[in-house]
Amino acid sequence: MKQEQIYQELKNVSEKLGVTVVEKSFKNAGMNRLKAISGKEIENADDISVVFLGRPYTILNASENKGIPNIFASLGIKTFYQDMLTIDKKDIEPITPLLNELHWHFASKIMETAEVVSNTEKIYPVFVTTFKCTPDSFTLEYFKNLMHTKEKPYLVLELDEHSSSVGYETRIEAAVRAFRNHASRKKKKKETSYHLINPNIETHYWDKTVVIPSWDPITCRFLAANLQREGMDAMIMEETTASIQKGVRYNTGQCIPLNAMVQAFVDTVEAKNLDPGKTVLWMFKAGVCSVKLFPHHMKHLLRAYGNGMEKVSVCTGEISFSDISIRAALNTYFAHMFGGMLRKMACMIRPYEMQKGETDAAVEKSIRIFDEAFSGKTSKEDAVRDVVSFFKHIQVKEEDRPKVAIFGDLYVRDNEIMNQELVHYIEANGGEVITTPYNQYCKMIAPAYFKKWFVERNYMGLISYKALLAAVLRMEKTYYKYFESILDEPDIEFKGLPDWVLSSYKLITENTGESMENALKTYYIKKYHPEVSLFIQTSPAFCCPSLITEAMAATIQKMTHTPISTITYDGTGGNKNEVIIPYLEFSRQEEREELFRQTGIQTS
Repeated sequence: MKQEQIYQELKNVSEKLGVTVVEKSFKNAGMNRLKAISGKEIENADDISVVFLGRPYTILNASENKGIPNIFASLGIKTFYQDMLTIDKKDIEPITPLLNELHWHFASKIMETAEVVSNTEKIYPVFVTTFKCTPDSFTLEYFKNLMHTKEKPYLVLELDEHSSSVGYETRIEAAVRAFRNHASRKKKKKETSYHLINPNIETHYWDKTVVIPSWDPITCRFLAANLQREGMDAMIMEETTASIQKGVRYNTGQCIPLNAMVQAFVDTVEAKNLDPGKTVLWMFKAGVCSVKLFPHHMKHLLRAYGNGMEKVSVCTGEISFSDISIRAALNTYFAHMFGGMLRKMACMIRPYEMQKGETDAAVEKSIRIFDEAFSGKTSKEDAVRDVVSFFKHIQVKEEDRPKVAIFGDLYVRDNEIMNQELVHYIEANGGEVITTPYNQYCKMIAPAYFKKWFVERNYMGLISYKALLAAVLRMEKTYYKYFESILDEPDIEFKGLPDWVLSSYKLITENTGESMENALKTYYIKKYHPEVSLFIQTSPAFCCPSLITEAMAATIQKMTHTPISTITYDGTGGNKNEVIIPYLEFSRQEEREELFRQTGIQTS
């Protein structure tokens, strides 16, 4: 058939089926042929072969892979990429439950290929990863676990922009010798121990003591009281600087909060002499970031810790507690509102209090009163009225301070242990902190998630959360009128999604998650608080979304005309917050210069 005829036939087919269908058909046909050829090459090879596991833009890109495939080729080793293996559904049945929790495409492909390779003779895996890749840090743990279970050697090569191919040659040569030695020994294949790879995650926790993470020591205390009202034995885990530092011992590149939560849980169980077999570590469900894998990795760490902790249940639930009851869901929203408003009032008054410590004393009294309200012992409206009265009686002084807004990672932003008392540090160095309560964040980002769920046809999630939000928005007006008497500002309303803001960051609706939320947060904070002179992004070490947000810093500064300082907490101690001192001093200098321009009077 002539080329013109082939072209015309393809054109006719593409017009009927659509170009993408034709392209996909040709791609599938090409991949099937490639897999067939690769299968024969592996089967008929006299020597061992290796399969590269990892992301295509790392392994297949000559400028990124440091010549690693060529090193293997120079040693006479045939190499294949993970897409070149034929994988049937029955081949990956042992790890299917884990695959269901891996929302990363390439992580799933890596584990599928690893499972097949672990059961295939004379072929060995080479996992090529990149420095600080958070998804790979999780995937590597499960990959290594699988290979250790099958007693099959493997090689992990980490790439960074400083390495040359020379540094990998010795490791590759040693790995090839290990692979050949293993292939020369006839051993009985060992079946996968599923529980070592993907421990079961429970969803029932009514008959056990439930311990929840303390990402916000104020709000989470109210959440525990909320669960107690529903008949559960609930408490928040007790986190300390020492527990964070101890937890880092088990970190192999995952987000620091993961290890911090597990260690704080272990310390809480031991300190309170709880029975591990009757204790639950609760974690909210999530499909963003690496949080979806947190429960699995938590169980993995607890099993490794031993001392009875392998008996602990790790349970997942809705962050709204809507899976417990409607009342629990409504009170969860108000727990976040009351906790956020309490912190907001304290940050507004404490820097200017006449009597040192009076504001913190009011906060402690307020926590106890709200605690009783969420336990169902008193009225929430009466509790709000009493709490607001505490702050009304605090005497303050007139003083000009630069306004600082904190945003960033959920676990770090309001966690005084993790962020080394950042708010107090800012205040001690002359600043005032502007905080945004979680209920306002919820309203801020809700339109983006509603739009995404509609596009994804997640109608049940859309309907249920829209109804829940509509209900609490009507009810919160009752409480906000009391807080408004202190804050002297109307409650913020968020109508619709500012698509132009997201487009400025090259983001689309599908890009929901922490980075998208940070873009919206900084926009709205500056919109409603134009006096903000500094943004502080709080980040845990090895947090992928935090790194992405940090890369967006130049755009955020351009959009908001406000400088950003990023503080990364790695759990090793030291004063991480001191990096903001130059920014605070710069803000004060700007204010002095502005006052001089307006009045013509030089200020000191």
